[in-house]
Amino acid sequence: MPDNKDDQNLNKDDQNKDDQNLNKDDQNKDDQNKDTKLPVDVDKLVQEKVAAELKDIKTKLDKAYEARDAATKKAEEYEKAKKAEEIQRLKDAGKDKEAYEMQLAEERTKREALEKKNVELTRDIEIRNALATQPFRNDKAMDLAFKEIVGQLVQNEQGVWVHKSGASVKDFVKLYSEDSDHTFLFKAKQSSGGGSHNGKPSNGDGKPKSLFDLSQDEVLKRAREGTLRKS
Repeated sequence: MPDNKDDQNLNKDDQNKDDQNLNKDDQNKDDQNKDTKLPVDVDKLVQEKVAAELKDIKTKLDKAYEARDAATKKAEEYEKAKKAEEIQRLKDAGKDKEAYEMQLAEERTKREALEKKNVELTRDIEIRNALATQPFRNDKAMDLAFKEIVGQLVQNEQGVWVHKSGASVKDFVKLYSEDSDHTFLFKAKQSSGGGSHNGKPSNGDGKPKSLFDLSQDEVLKRAREGTLRKS
């Protein structure tokens, strides 16, 4: 009989150990499943959070822009109504000439503003097209060049936009890209070996002469000789 009890106890111990091992295995599997699912859940939560915040920011920006546009439109309408009242007041007072001149001045101002906008748009497009032919490092570099070039352009007697030296926009952009002062804006050129010469004037120390060191006569001379187009 004692042997049977011992066997029973041993069996119970083995059973308890097996149950414990099974419980541990189940726990480990649960932990593994949690670990596997956690990154996916976190990513989803983060994406949802970011999307919600961006939506909130966009909504606020849209409202701010709408408020700004509404305020601008309201101010323009108020100014327009005020001028209309003044014109009507002049007419009612029998001052038709003054009313007519005021109307004429208002229409002239509108037309000049529209013409100015169209002219600047044409100029900007011409500059952008010329810049697009050059190997700029990136868009920021192109924008820097645009801002520097646009301030140096004038309209000639024919209404054509040219550099203040008289060079065309295309030629000046080409010369601008060859200037050693602006190399940082452009992609590095592949060296062909054996040395090269870009046809640019020298300061006497072997260094190319900067575009902005040239006189107007020198720029015009180079334009006539076609050296503006040399690479």
